[in-house]
Amino acid sequence: MAARSEEVRRLLAQAAGGAIEIPLSVFADPDAAALVFPGGTVRIAGAVCDPQALTVGGQATITASTAPVDLAFTADGERVTGTLATVDLGGGCALVLVDGAPAGTDLPAGAWAVEDGRALRLTRRTPAPPTDSGRLDGLGRALPAVRHRGGAARDHTPRALVTENGILVPRRGPQRRKGMRVLDAPTVRGWSPIGTPGGADGMGVDYTCPPLRIAGMLTAQSVSEPYKTVLGGSLIVDTGAFNGSAVGAYVIPKSGGVDPSLFAYGALGSATGFGPPMFQLRGLSAGFGWNSRVRSPAVEELSGFPFLVALDNPGAIGADEPVVRPVKVLGELIGGENPWVRPQQGDLWFAAGLAFDCFETFSGRAMALVQTGSDLTISLLGVAGMQLPTKGAKKIARLEIGLEATLRPTAGELSFAAAFTEKTFLIDPNCKLRGGVGMKFWFGNHAHAGDFAFMLGAPPKGRELPARYPKQQPAELSWSVGSNVNITGRAYAAFTPKSLMAGGSLDVVFQSGMLRAWLNAHVDALLEWNPFYFDVGMGVRVGVSATIKIWFIKIKISIEVGVSIRIWGPAVGGEATVHLWFISFTIGFGADRRSEVPALDWGGFQGMLPPPGNMVRTTAIAGYTGEGAPATLGAVKPWLVSSGGFTFTADTQAPVSKVYLDQGSTTAVASDSAVDILPMHERGKGSELRVWLTLNGSRYTLTPWGRAVLRGNVPNGLWGQQADAPGDGIIPDRILGIRLTSPPVEHGTSTGFLDEQAISFDPINPDGNQPLSAGEPATGPEPTRPPGVSVIAAIQDGIDTTSTRGNRAALAQALNGLGADLGALDTDLSAYANAVGTSFTAEPMLVAS
Repeated sequence: MAARSEEVRRLLAQAAGGAIEIPLSVFADPDAAALVFPGGTVRIAGAVCDPQALTVGGQATITASTAPVDLAFTADGERVTGTLATVDLGGGCALVLVDGAPAGTDLPAGAWAVEDGRALRLTRRTPAPPTDSGRLDGLGRALPAVRHRGGAARDHTPRALVTENGILVPRRGPQRRKGMRVLDAPTVRGWSPIGTPGGADGMGVDYTCPPLRIAGMLTAQSVSEPYKTVLGGSLIVDTGAFNGSAVGAYVIPKSGGVDPSLFAYGALGSATGFGPPMFQLRGLSAGFGWNSRVRSPAVEELSGFPFLVALDNPGAIGADEPVVRPVKVLGELIGGENPWVRPQQGDLWFAAGLAFDCFETFSGRAMALVQTGSDLTISLLGVAGMQLPTKGAKKIARLEIGLEATLRPTAGELSFAAAFTEKTFLIDPNCKLRGGVGMKFWFGNHAHAGDFAFMLGAPPKGRELPARYPKQQPAELSWSVGSNVNITGRAYAAFTPKSLMAGGSLDVVFQSGMLRAWLNAHVDALLEWNPFYFDVGMGVRVGVSATIKIWFIKIKISIEVGVSIRIWGPAVGGEATVHLWFISFTIGFGADRRSEVPALDWGGFQGMLPPPGNMVRTTAIAGYTGEGAPATLGAVKPWLVSSGGFTFTADTQAPVSKVYLDQGSTTAVASDSAVDILPMHERGKGSELRVWLTLNGSRYTLTPWGRAVLRGNVPNGLWGQQADAPGDGIIPDRILGIRLTSPPVEHGTSTGFLDEQAISFDPINPDGNQPLSAGEPATGPEPTRPPGVSVIAAIQDGIDTTSTRGNRAALAQALNGLGADLGALDTDLSAYANAVGTSFTAEPMLVAS
């Protein structure tokens, strides 16, 4: 040691104010001491020194923090032979400095980090090795110089890393526990702060006992706003005969008052199906989500939708790999800008699916997905296909189609789509089929209720349709015949309430060396009704080109001829174009092509509206008391309504500019902007809704009734000013009707006059001696009203007495004896006595006993 015993005692004795500073020069290895105590000095606050025993304790400054420290010097006579410094980091972790040969430790000399019983030598990051300008990578950057290994053995002692932010230790590797491999913290590889408990970021299990294998992980995911915790996990089970997997995540938001989100999904499959050959079940799946929502895949995304793919391959969501990686699996499900599963407050979803084979020829996967909360959505998703021949390596055809159907009853939307997947081919694997069909319907309270669209492929430029209509991939056939011929065919069709369009094209190209030939043909047709209009075009071109090389010069010679024709009407007209390789010219005939859509007359516009009987309706909302559902259209029988209150609505399918109550009123109760009629090219028209009421055949004013204006969206195609107006084809917030509620009921103070007829009874035939006939003689004692006696007062004075209560108890006991279980009796009859004075409208009659 460089220090003497007397020097250390002097340093300890000089500790003033409870603090001491010991220079690193007193240690035999100052570099090792600097790994534990930075700054060139051991600074100990609150020092408790014992100069005779050469020990000191207190709070020492270490890397990025302070911690309790015990420092003991070992002396041999006048010289210090060793020093042992122990810094307690808590949780069973410590930093230990062994300088020289101190007593009380078995560790070799040096600086150590001790964690969970393992000792790791402290070290710092090594600087980057020098580069060799003569060694460059593919991008021209200098590579590190070549290091020549010597014959000395390398030190493989585990190490801990000293950084400016603290001590980092390497993650533990897999541990075997009774045949099971347990992985701690699978999301973080490499280093973690000392003291981090095992499995703080998660835990993984991998158990193998052929033929059974169980593997899974639960791990913390990286988080971003607005969530503070994301836990996810996956599990796979494989028995050889069948295999299954499950995946799930639990998300805790940062903001208060927002519930966590949870989802789980699992699949079970088998290489061999179960059931008769006509229908064999190969896989099942199920899942749910709470405060969660699934993004419904478009039809072209179905082949890659993880929940659907898992029916054929459960490993798609379980990551059936030598090492299970839930980070990758969950990242594909809940990560990215447009994840498959995302948190959604108040939403709930359930999913169930199956994989099947039919007649060993047709196979498919299908899944039902129901989501509720913000929007009720019912989806049926599936992928089905077949290949010919079913056996053998050589296939002449493979068809695989994705199907998607979604119903949104609350929103009023139904959609259906089908498309070929990338695995589809005909005749030859190079003959690919792409594209599909889509349909969409709107109903109920949707702004576009009654609209629909059927789409095949994608319409070409110039045939664009509203954005709300289905979007499909181009429907095409692409075939490479050998190495010289390429054939491409495209088709499209669209059917809407307004028009029908269809068309297609065929391109054939031959290429051999410097010789090229081609054929292009196309046809496009548009048919509109209301007003009637057609526009049909077709054309064909044929060409050949050759490239000739003369010395160092290439000369390209190209010849192409073609013709196209287009016809439109009414009024009928058209044009024909002739194309030669050196000139093109167009010949027009008939009427010019229309520059704008012609205006409809009133009769033509009426055909675009609902039937007159459905144009205006009245609907009972509350207070209807008649039998069956109340009628909503005109020319119906009167409604039977409650006298306690009644509410009804009157609305239309067209926007309203003014609303009036009562037939003769000239004052509008609600006003809106004027009405435009786009198909008729009319603007600023008035549209009035007048509501009146008749009561028992007489007019009844609605002025005192409560009212609320009904507003909604109307289609721009009917009631707009221009066809390409913004707003997705709707005009918002237009008056469509009014809701009316009857005034509050005014209750009277009496029942009014009742004549004899109102309380008479129906005669009974034949007329005889009835029990209630006035002339029938009395049987038994006759009731009388004794003069001068108040019967009401007698009842009031006698009902709550000892005698009455005793008689009442005796009667109850007798009834109980006959099998009538009256239960416990209330012996307090004072309430009856108090109520007698208001319970009778006349003196009761008495029967003499």
